[in-house]
Amino acid sequence: MLAAAWRLSQRAVTSPLLGIGRSQIRNPFSTMASLSPAAASPKRLRVYSSAAADGDGAGSGKRVGTHNGSFHCDEALGCFLIRLTSQFAGADVVRTRDSQKGFSEVFGHGFNTKLSSAGLVYKHFGKEIIAKELGVNEDHEDVHCLYLAIYKSFVEALDAIDNGINQYDTDQPPKYVNNTHLSSRVGRFNLDWTDPDQSLEKENAAFEQAMVLAGSEFMESVRFHVKSWLPARSIVLECLLSKGNIDPSGEIMVLDRFCPWKLHLFELEEELKTDPLTKYVLYQDERSKSWRVQAVAVAPDRFESRKALPEKWRGMRDDELSAETGIPGCVFVHMSGFIGGNKTYEGALEMARAALKF
Repeated sequence: MLAAAWRLSQRAVTSPLLGIGRSQIRNPFSTMASLSPAAASPKRLRVYSSAAADGDGAGSGKRVGTHNGSFHCDEALGCFLIRLTSQFAGADVVRTRDSQKGFSEVFGHGFNTKLSSAGLVYKHFGKEIIAKELGVNEDHEDVHCLYLAIYKSFVEALDAIDNGINQYDTDQPPKYVNNTHLSSRVGRFNLDWTDPDQSLEKENAAFEQAMVLAGSEFMESVRFHVKSWLPARSIVLECLLSKGNIDPSGEIMVLDRFCPWKLHLFELEEELKTDPLTKYVLYQDERSKSWRVQAVAVAPDRFESRKALPEKWRGMRDDELSAETGIPGCVFVHMSGFIGGNKTYEGALEMARAALKF
């Protein structure tokens, strides 16, 4: 486990704190193609064993400790993350088998997965890292929102894999093997048993590569959430709060700008304790410029709809559908009733209103 992660608040650093600029946080891998893995991480990275530290005088500055030998994704990411913080910016990474205290913390906020070393560092320093990426203070509401979302979508899986927690509650064997996830790819940086060079120096160089891979994918996740996820959530929230202006039922929501909306809608309705739940979402198709009426599913991972479009409309198109509904401009209704279309916003809204009455 990452030694510094347990002693985050207790360990005194051995040199003055080194600040780290926002530009470094925003793009720590901008020149990765032309740099070695060691140089690609913010601040010059030094990884060495505890034995080497005694021999060459290394470690005169700040140090982060982790175990040596075979490594995993959680300590590679944990070391990367802690070096993004102001307190441990530019710290050397010492890989050792000295005794390290364990821990049994969870992230909290409704998450109960036991933390790995990466999760522990993220729990304590994630808001600082995200705030630097956003260029705002840590107490900004967007920072907390992203802090939870990135743990849920990226960090928790690493915690679970490190602690041997299955993704599903079942005793059935998996139907296929997945060796393409981040933890597996990081694991492949470990020295192959056939390699004649099993030196600490080569092992440490491999760990640097693992840090770069895990860190780059973490930062990609952060930037996706900042650039795409958060703006979409804001749009869905605004539209959800305005749905009472669309129809007195409060069961029809209109997206004034298309964005990924499904997962945001479920999460926001749960957070806001929305009642009644949204039955239909209207949005404009960006290619055809016609309007869609989509029935909301009962859950993010389910195909069943809260209220599918009427069965008598399903499979119909164009004039036949308009004649059946009495609504001009109808384009189609899918055979399953989960989606339909109309040439105009007004027509799509009438389809949704009419469907609520069935």
